[in-house]
Amino acid sequence: MPLFIAGIPNSYTRFPATTTEIFPNPSLLMPLPSVNREEKVLRYREKRKARKFDKKIRYASRKAYAETRPRIKGRFARKTNTGVDDDHMFSKDDYGYGVVPSL
Repeated sequence: MPLFIAGIPNSYTRFPATTTEIFPNPSLLMPLPSVNREEKVLRYREKRKARKFDKKIRYASRKAYAETRPRIKGRFARKTNTGVDDDHMFSKDDYGYGVVPSL
């Protein structure tokens, strides 16, 4: 049931005019006991210790595609049919590929 203030629906406000409509039981408004917080902090610390910062390949198909793509000096390249080459560092005549611009 949307609330109306001066004829305008109040569906975009964070809370309605009274919080008793949302929280009928005042005990739900109390902060969590410190025991729960301590458990959550311990769980966070355990998970933090288990973090792995190794390089992980998430999509095998992307890796396979990247391995088969042609490269020029370590950068991905593509076949070009146009006579205009924006990147003059590499000559497309030498390789037959144009350098893909990086963002």
